[in-house]
Amino acid sequence: MITKTAEDIRSDISTEFENKLPNLDISEGAPARDLFIEAPISGQLLNLWNKIIYTAKLHAPHTYSDDIETDDLLNYMSNFNVVPTPATYSSGVVTFYSNAAPTQDITIPSGTVVSTADYNAIEFTIQGTYIMYASIAASYYNATTERWEINCSVKASVSGPTSRAGSGTVTKLVTSISGIAGITNDNAVTGGAEEQTTEEALESVLEKYQGRGLGPTQGLINYIKPYVEAVNVVGANDPEMERDEGLGGALDFYVIGETLTNATDTVPITSTGLNTGLNVNYTSNEIIMENQPVRSVVSLIINDVVISTNYYTLTQDTSMLEKSTSSIDKISITSTGLANGISFDAGDVIEINYIYNSLLTTIEDDLNSTSNYYQNRDYLLREMTSITINTYMEFKEVSGQDFDTVSDTVELDIATYIDSVKNAGTLELADIVGVAKSIPTVDNINLTTVSITPVGGGSQTAEGDILFDNNEYPISGTVTLVRWTG
Repeated sequence: MITKTAEDIRSDISTEFENKLPNLDISEGAPARDLFIEAPISGQLLNLWNKIIYTAKLHAPHTYSDDIETDDLLNYMSNFNVVPTPATYSSGVVTFYSNAAPTQDITIPSGTVVSTADYNAIEFTIQGTYIMYASIAASYYNATTERWEINCSVKASVSGPTSRAGSGTVTKLVTSISGIAGITNDNAVTGGAEEQTTEEALESVLEKYQGRGLGPTQGLINYIKPYVEAVNVVGANDPEMERDEGLGGALDFYVIGETLTNATDTVPITSTGLNTGLNVNYTSNEIIMENQPVRSVVSLIINDVVISTNYYTLTQDTSMLEKSTSSIDKISITSTGLANGISFDAGDVIEINYIYNSLLTTIEDDLNSTSNYYQNRDYLLREMTSITINTYMEFKEVSGQDFDTVSDTVELDIATYIDSVKNAGTLELADIVGVAKSIPTVDNINLTTVSITPVGGGSQTAEGDILFDNNEYPISGTVTLVRWTG
């Protein structure tokens, strides 16, 4: 350990005086002691030694990070182009609704602000532009709620973990929209993490050093990390690599992250294209979108006529290229549409407005740019597949607490924890119990009832934990909480 205390300095000086001037009185309180030992220590020596020790620790910042000032750690990290990553934003889906069939088109622009209705309201902004077309109003009708509805993606206006919202709490329109009566959210809006601490960022320096440049896999991960919430890499000889036929060279990056962007494809249909299928992306009942991967279709317009959403659907690619920049997501005419005479015919002009994840293309283009290009490398950016996790638990609230209020807290904390697992590869049942138990208003939990169930992927162990492949990550689904009376 690098150290030098005042007592150490005093002992060293006293020893030298005793060796060279044995008759000098340097006992405590003696004038010689004050003049030749205490004054130099307090005046200069202790301060000098502290600076020498601090400078020495600067040469081993990973070992002595607790003793080094934040500004000096940041300066050290800047040598490796490492800075603490900023806080992230929570996200989810809200439903806009009208109590009457719309008589004119209702546009919900990107950037529209909604919020919770409580005293400390949390605001969210709409990601992408959505339109509820009056001409196909019936297709937005929800028979269960008896309302006309449209779902929209949202992101918190403020980053960090405090900008989260439980299910059914986002009910206020901050930006008013004519024709919209209200909003709600069926599921919790979760996510959002604190800014990375200096200590956490310091660990990234080791990764940066080990993965210098884009040659090694770690270097590629380091390059992509600032764009996304999480990234996994699948390369040659990996059992999850499906597209390189064992020849190598292919690198698949599975990421959690999105930039939702509106796009409009205008497709003129020709008889040659329909007859030959060459150099076209359409048939008489399907059109492949130009930008991939596609999240949702906002509208289909044929010869300036808006088509009912019942007459078409988004058919997402299920091949080995699914959820990637090379996906073949397409709009398809449904059987109902075909029965009503809807098709893509020669002479038609088709306009498709849709929302896709443009972040993948941004990253892939950067990797393939002239400055970053590596010969014989085939990069593919892909979205990780979200695996819905349904949770069940019986618990007892602390005496005097309201069960419903406590349940709201438990639900949001469990959902937030599940969504925070990202690409860790496993979700453990014990951690879910721990999240609930750490809430002060939770008294006890019936451990025999606690379960987490994956939907759409993952594999469950005999102990109840869930394991995920490189292309999978968990998101919270239904959180069922029951009052334990035992």
